[in-house]
Parts: sequence; C-alpha cells; structure tokens
Amino acid sequence: MMFKRVVIFCVLFCSWLTVSHAANSIEKIRIVEHADKTRIVLEVKKKPLLNVYSRSKSTQIVVDFASTKNKVSAWKLAKQSSNILRIEHAKSKNKADTRLVFHLAQAIKYKNFELVGSKRKNYRLVIDLPVKPFSKRVASKSKVVAKAKYIAKPKTISKAKTSAQAKKTIKKITLKKTPKLRDVVIAIDAGHGGKDPGSIGFKRFVEKDINLAIAKRTVAILNNKKGIKAVLIRKTDKFISLDKRSAIARKYKAELLVSIHSDGFTSSRPSGASTLVLSNGRAKYEMNKKLRDNNLDDLLGGVGDAIKSSENSDDLQRTFIDLGQDYSLTAGYQVASNVHSELSRVTGMHKSKPVEQSLAVLKSIDIPSLLVEAGFVTNYKEGKKLTTRAHQQKIANAVAQGVYKYFSTMPPKDTYLAYALRNPQKARRLASLHTVAKGDSLSKIASAYGVTIARLKQYNNLKKDNINIGQKLKIPTS
Repeated sequence: MMFKRVVIFCVLFCSWLTVSHAANSIEKIRIVEHADKTRIVLEVKKKPLLNVYSRSKSTQIVVDFASTKNKVSAWKLAKQSSNILRIEHAKSKNKADTRLVFHLAQAIKYKNFELVGSKRKNYRLVIDLPVKPFSKRVASKSKVVAKAKYIAKPKTISKAKTSAQAKKTIKKITLKKTPKLRDVVIAIDAGHGGKDPGSIGFKRFVEKDINLAIAKRTVAILNNKKGIKAVLIRKTDKFISLDKRSAIARKYKAELLVSIHSDGFTSSRPSGASTLVLSNGRAKYEMNKKLRDNNLDDLLGGVGDAIKSSENSDDLQRTFIDLGQDYSLTAGYQVASNVHSELSRVTGMHKSKPVEQSLAVLKSIDIPSLLVEAGFVTNYKEGKKLTTRAHQQKIANAVAQGVYKYFSTMPPKDTYLAYALRNPQKARRLASLHTVAKGDSLSKIASAYGVTIARLKQYNNLKKDNINIGQKLKIPTS
C-alpha cells in the first residue's frame, strides 16, 4: 500500500514538473514587409530564456526558446515576405523547448531587440531583416525586356542593327523616372500655453515660455536637416487642448509627435531631464475607446477607411489598430531611447531610461510619440539654466539629433531618408547647402547640423571663422 502511494506521488510530481516546466508559450508571430526591411515579431506569454543566432552563412536565423511551447502554425507565415523562403519548427533535444528556423532568400545580417511584457501585453522578440523586399513588378519588367529582345530580331535586318535596336528598346523599357522623395514630418509640441502656464519655479521661471523657446529651436535645427520637415503645434503663447494637439499633428500627417515640457515639484531638490512614452495600459484604453465610439476617421494612412470597408469588422478593426499601436509604441520607445542618450551628454538625467506613463498628450495610437522633460524649473540652479539661450540650444540639439538618428536608420518609404539609406553615395551629392543668413555664425550652423566647426571649415576650405550673408556652405554628411 505504501509502495503504491509512493509510485502515485512520483507520477504526479513528474507530470507537474513537465507542465510547470513548459508553462510558457509562443502566442503570436507577425511578419510585416516595410519599404526597406522585413520585421518579424514573436509574442511570448512571458519572458523566456532564448538564444538568437545565424547559421549557414547568414541564410538561416535560429531562435531557441527554453521551456516554451509553440501555439502558432509558423510554416504558413513565410508567404508574407519575399525575404523568407520557409519557417521550420525544428526538433530540440528537450521536448519542452522550441526551435524556430527562418530560412532566408539571401544572406542577411539581422538585427533583433526585445520589448518587455506586462500584465496586459505579451513579451515580444523583434527581428528586423534590413533588406528591401523583392518586388513582383521587377520580375514582370524583366519578362518584358526579354520579349523585346526577341521581337527586335527580324530575319531581314543585320545582326549589328538588331543588337543596336535591341539595346535602344531595353533602355526605353528599363528607364526609371526619378522618384518623388518626400520629407519625414515631425510635429514638435510646446507644452502648456496661454491660460495654462505649467510649472512655475523660483524667480518666476514659467514652464510654458521655456517649452516654446526649446520647441522653436528644435524645429529650426530639424528643418536644417535634409529630408526632415518639422512643424510647430503651438507657435505662440496660446492655449490648445490636448485633443486638438493630436488633431493638428494628424493634419500635418506627422510621423512623430514630440511634446516639450519642463518638470516641477513641491520640493526644490529634484533635478534632471527625462523622456516619457505612452504606457501599454493607456494605449489599450485608447484603442478600445476608438472601437467603441467608431471613431476611426482620423487614423493616418487610410487605415480608418480600410477598416470601415471590411466585412469582418470586429476582428479586422482590432488587428489593424493593434498593429498600428504596436508600431507606435515600439517606434516611440526607440526614438525616446535615442533622445535620452543625447540628452545625457548635455545635462543631468532624472531617470536612467525612458519611463512609461499614462499621459493624455501621448494618447495617439497611430502616431509614435514621446514627451521630453527638459529639467526642473522648481530647482533654482536648473531653472535658471533653462531660461538661457545656450542651454535651450543644447536641449533642442539633443532632441533633434535623437529624432534624426532614428529616422535616418528606420525611414518611412518614399522619403529622401529612405533613398539616402539605399543610395548613400548619390545622397551625398544631393546634400543641401546652407545659405548664411543674418545672425548666423559658424558655431551656430555647426550646432544646427550636428557637426563640428573644424569639420565644417575643412569641408568648405575655410581658413578663418568669418562668413558673409548670402554665402553658401556645403554641409558634411555624418
């Protein structure tokens, strides 16, 4: 009897070990093709032990998940990208583990990063394949060219004439028009304004005035960068509601919203700049609100129209908005990380990394957004610095550089920055010239473009620091 109990206990204990050991699971896998890359997103219930590596001369990406079950039919997803031939669910030595192998159409050096989950959001592993996806249109063009070659060889014409005519025909068919390259639109919002002064520090350091000064400087710096168009949400000391700020950003078709603020506290001790992004909880609340109110018209990129015209409204609405929200949160956090890093070089930081918060000004689920706290106006030393032009310029330059770094490496399609990423040599030739205006100096121009004075002088063969109004300066590319 005793032996029987021991055996039953052992069986139950072993089965409990197996269940608890493989309690984690892969819930979703998404593959999305962008203009310049393919993105793979693997959603896991909770953060797993994993290993990501390439093999077979970078034509395969292997992801090993320890103690994790796969719930997704991954092999079906390969059709969603021309960069992926097939997805293999390979066997692992441990039955509780999962191995996924992505077989690529060509050797690609991938990039990967993690997004930490929460109670409401799964852990996500993101893998980017930074190679432009193949287009079916290219294949069809090559067929047309081949056909043209065949037609251009009638028996009555000599071989020399035939080859010359064939070359002309091919040139006409394959001739591409110069693409219309648009700018990336960045909306800069100066927090508070009008009847809302924001935080007020010692010596009447008023937040709304500091915010507007930094915002204007940030816009000026960004507009001096080739491929960027920056716009101000609030241009004067005017009160604008939080809902209207998002609406103005949409009107400009902004691809990023940066809200500039200055912090305040009941004590004078706290100091340092911060970067804040929208929390998952707030994003989910806004998503549900849009679905509940059927308020989809203001979504960017025609997503609202696509959702409304679909028959499977409920499921598709959630899928579209979830994808938009997922992109916005990921992009917003990455831009915030860049800005945070740049700010740490010019000022003290209140937090060590971007902070997630439920902020009304960042509630747009379709526009990546972040909030920058330039410092504490309630700290006398920092508040005084924030009122000076020199410190405002440093903060503005840090924000601009952080934003530009992100979009120069992850540009939207059909933009100059996407073209520059694919054609760096041609882009250098298209680099903009700066025309010297009244009040310009070499130090001011160098700061605006994020280059050193020495580099600017060397690039323009300048021996002295003197420049003249109307003079054109070539800007070196980083």
